[in-house]
Amino acid sequence: MGRRQQRAARRSQALAFRAVALLAVGAAVATGVLMALSSHPRARAALNLRIPLLPRLLATVDDAGHVEPLGVVVPPDAARAPSWPPPLLNPEARLRWGWDLSLGRPGAREVLFTFDDGPNPGTTDRLLPMLSRAGIHAAFFVCGWRLESSEEPLRSRARQILRDIVAQGHIVGNHTVHHLVLPQLPPDRVRYEIEHNADLIEEVLGERPHLFRPPYGAYSEDVRRHLVARGNELWMWSIDPHDYLLVNNAEGVAQAVITALGNHAGGTVLLHDTHPWSVAAVPKILRWLDTENAERALSHRAPYVILDAPHYLEGARSRLPQIIAAEADASAAAAHHARDASAAEPTTGVMGEGDTDASADPGDAAAPAADRDAR
Repeated sequence: MGRRQQRAARRSQALAFRAVALLAVGAAVATGVLMALSSHPRARAALNLRIPLLPRLLATVDDAGHVEPLGVVVPPDAARAPSWPPPLLNPEARLRWGWDLSLGRPGAREVLFTFDDGPNPGTTDRLLPMLSRAGIHAAFFVCGWRLESSEEPLRSRARQILRDIVAQGHIVGNHTVHHLVLPQLPPDRVRYEIEHNADLIEEVLGERPHLFRPPYGAYSEDVRRHLVARGNELWMWSIDPHDYLLVNNAEGVAQAVITALGNHAGGTVLLHDTHPWSVAAVPKILRWLDTENAERALSHRAPYVILDAPHYLEGARSRLPQIIAAEADASAAAAHHARDASAAEPTTGVMGEGDTDASADPGDAAAPAADRDAR
């Protein structure tokens, strides 16, 4: 071997020794750092994992790298998904029960998103991809006038959007044909608005809707009897941002929903997929839920969970004993008050006449709710 080759060999050996020494030093330093860190417990980091099977999964990761799920949007096609339609929660279609059941499972922070008045080309079709990306399945309460419109392409597009709603795992409910105040209509027109809308939905989807939501929340005894006869579930809402008033104010709509979610342990959110600003508010609401759930995970508090309609209604079933008990208490209190009033009536002298109206419409009791929730 020549001198030049010997020098090159020695140079290569020296470089190899230096590389090994550097690696040894680096390994020692890394080991020391890891040992120092391991002696001090670290706060568990919260993160959002987006997995096709379990979309919008909120989880924590400990020091060993183990993932612990905390909250997840429940997919409608999960093995434990309830059958649809479920047994009626409110077979007598009582308005008070409808409001109370919309609150969902007591204290569970479960959220159901609902959208009224569509399907509307240009807004509903923009909303659907947002919900799909987030893995959310909502309930859409449909007004049928677009489905039978003589204008094209409105009629064809609305029908295709309705098919897309169901194809993407959402539930379709009945919201009448023309979104009129039902208690102001004669009985035959009430039946038309409800049944013809169900006919239109069945014509497009092949099945009639199970859920019904009265426009403006306006209700009457005639509407109640019709729902009972058809076996429909009356479904109201518990979170209303009044988005129809916040024109072009997506931030205002989002903040109204966020405030209500912060004040209540979940509930049924009412939005309108016919308003562009309401559609634009949805991602803002979802971002807040992600952030809020991450903070709740760090403080070991239960997260908000976005459910589909079948799971949400099954959860709401657990509220029924509370509703029945409250109704029994109210009936007992009313009977006690009636007995006290009867005992206090004079047995002699002139009896005074109170301000009574025996002809009052039973639907008038719903007027405050209609005024409050008109949209």
